Amino acid sequence: MIAELSVAMAAIRETAQLAKLINDAKTEAEVNAAVSELNSKLASIQRECISLVELVGTYQEMNTSLKAKIAEFENFKVQAVDYSLNKVDSGTLVYSKNIVLSDGETAVNACPHCFHQNKISILQLGVTTTAMSGFHVHYCPECKSDFKMNKLPPKKPTQVAGYGSRFSGGGR
Repeated sequence: MIAELSVAMAAIRETAQLAKLINDAKTEAEVNAAVSELNSKLASIQRECISLVELVGTYQEMNTSLKAKIAEFENFKVQAVDYSLNKVDSGTLVYSKNIVLSDGETAVNACPHCFHQNKISILQLGVTTTAMSGFHVHYCPECKSDFKMNKLPPKKPTQVAGYGSRFSGGGR
């Protein structure tokens, strides 16, 4: 933009010099030549001004875009302030923060991939896969990643009524 301004300023100086030449001209031919040159320089200045206006518009758009990105980042910082990296039972690393609900305090877990993209996406209990390798499975609604989380409770042995094992003393 500085280069464009320098060109425009040089053209304005040349135009001023041409105006002085017109004023100092002695013959009609000298005046006509200087007027023609002056018109050419004024057209050049007009093109430069249009170019500068377009450039200013581009810079204003960039400025608006950058301000929006800064606001988005600042908003994320406010939302992310209480989150910290946490290792769950499965060894998976997630971002967590404790919140108070009506029935007590609970941990809210956020997807680490999305967190690094400046998004907070709360992990939800899996819909299609709820358990894997002895752990509850949660998924990220934003990036669709699955996360093994906390251990499943141990299964209670089931016994069908009326059928005992002969090894347990209930058999025949």
